[in-house]
Amino acid sequence: MEILKETDTEMEILFKNEKPTFLMIVKEELDKMPEVLIAAWREDHPLTKDIYFYVKTDGSKKPREVILEAIQRAIKRVEDFSDSFKKVLK
Repeated sequence: MEILKETDTEMEILFKNEKPTFLMIVKEELDKMPEVLIAAWREDHPLTKDIYFYVKTDGSKKPREVILEAIQRAIKRVEDFSDSFKKVLK
């Protein structure tokens, strides 16, 4: 992981050799946050496996803050899914 750009309102991170699956969930959580203006990810080419993740806020919170909050919410979603799945399997 490499931070390519960081300001008080913007952050771009490069995730090398990654799949976008978890980042899709993080982006969904960022989209729910009113202080986030833009949350996006892109993959230059499926064979390179490099994911660029971009967040822009309105300035009321720094991008690092909202990303960490979104990650925690995404982890909670995965844990809830896991719990539900375990119940179904019993």
